[in-house]
Amino acid sequence: MWNPQFSQRQKGHSIIELSTMALLFAVLAMFCADVGILLMGSSTNERACRDACRAAAQADNYAAALKMAQAATQAYKSSSGFISSPAVDSTSFVYQDYAGSPPPDTSPFVSVTTNTNIKVPIPVFIWAVGYGKGDSVTFRKTYNFPIVKTQLYL
Repeated sequence: MWNPQFSQRQKGHSIIELSTMALLFAVLAMFCADVGILLMGSSTNERACRDACRAAAQADNYAAALKMAQAATQAYKSSSGFISSPAVDSTSFVYQDYAGSPPPDTSPFVSVTTNTNIKVPIPVFIWAVGYGKGDSVTFRKTYNFPIVKTQLYL
């Protein structure tokens, strides 16, 4: 036997279930957007640091190495409003060539550190803790490369 009150109650429950699930999926989608932007920013900073260190390792002195590292990061300029362009941290830049005569069991090296700031598009808080001050995250990466100066004989 058909009961009209049962049918109305069933529709009400379905709407409540649908709205609850829609809210859950909306929060999940926002979290996925945040994680995607964070992964892109981290990857960009990683590649920029590696390329900057590789470029600096080919220079002959500190000043030239720093310029080459900064020039290498220009390839990773960002037009996004969420990911800043990677920048070489000149205070932690190391070009150690030991004036051409390194101690035994030591090789000359260059160390480059880059920073990238990522603004989180939709700050979804996890475990009641935010991503950081102003809803931005700073990624910092350091690479070390040996300075190898080889002569080319033609």
